Amino acid sequence: MTREIPSYTTNCDAKILRIFLIRHGQTAENSKKILQGHLDTNLNETGEEQAQKLGQYLSQDRGIKFDQAFSSDLKRCQQTLAKALEQYPAKERPDVVLDAGLRERSMGEIQGMFLSDAEAYATKHGKASFRDFGEKPDAFERRLTQTVSNIAKSCADSQNIAIMSHGGSIRQLLKWFNYTEHDMHRIIVFNTSVTIIDYVKDSHQFEVKRVGNTQHLGDGEFIVSDLRLR
Repeated sequence: MTREIPSYTTNCDAKILRIFLIRHGQTAENSKKILQGHLDTNLNETGEEQAQKLGQYLSQDRGIKFDQAFSSDLKRCQQTLAKALEQYPAKERPDVVLDAGLRERSMGEIQGMFLSDAEAYATKHGKASFRDFGEKPDAFERRLTQTVSNIAKSCADSQNIAIMSHGGSIRQLLKWFNYTEHDMHRIIVFNTSVTIIDYVKDSHQFEVKRVGNTQHLGDGEFIVSDLRLR
């Protein structure tokens, strides 16, 4: 069934929950290619500017209104969402629910390492990749997808929500949503990019409508394809 609903507008169909899935703004660790995982890092100046532009774009340019908002409990996500919502009139700001289930994948013992050092560490310890450390991929997916499913099911009376999460988490969700337009092994969505998912309430199906929108940053819409840029 094809539904003609513009993907970058406030959804008015009560049978649909539109999820605006957003990556946090840039941190100093992002710019230095340091593996963050569950490290509780802060936005840098660029990240704060990205978050402000995001809020202006959503509220003023697109007129997006959120019934509810959810965020990873890590500071970089909380700060991004708070800065974005500051651009809304006070009466239009939704309550924010923090959920540790939306966190990035824990990187274990290599957390906090520069990416190049983590690669060398993996080789030294006989691992094929630095990704072989930390939270197991199946546990990460289970934790993340259960969290998002529970959020979607809990929003029966909502039509538009924001979820603030992390780059690896969004990529993992896109795999789970069976998104195939791009090679998921080769992309990382950009800081503060917006991915739009429609959740069909009756069938409990997720439909990917748009991935990695960054128009608020003045660079059009793109998806980062450099795995070394984090």
